[in-house]
Amino acid sequence: MNAVINADQAIFTLINTFDVEADKSAAVVESLREFTERVTRDLAGFISASVHVSLDRTRVVNYVQWRSEQDFAAMFRIPEAQAHMREVSALAKQVTPVSYSVAYVGVRQTGEAG
Repeated sequence: MNAVINADQAIFTLINTFDVEADKSAAVVESLREFTERVTRDLAGFISASVHVSLDRTRVVNYVQWRSEQDFAAMFRIPEAQAHMREVSALAKQVTPVSYSVAYVGVRQTGEAG
């Protein structure tokens, strides 16, 4: 399944913001990428993960989607997830995880000039 941002689907979304020193942003991105490719993407209920870096490189945002909050919570019962969170949290000055549901999606209509 591909990343889906759709207000009509009941998908659990976590947006995790990492406040970092600019020189540590690449390490945070790599940690998130490696963990997703090695562990997360094969877990039941995982849909997608996207990593964004602010232009000043002081924030890294991890946008993750799971089939349910229960599937997401189950990930934290595996030792690799606990070790990963300790690792990536140590690279950041602050980590702010917030759970969301999609309320609205606006997209360009096919055929419009652009």
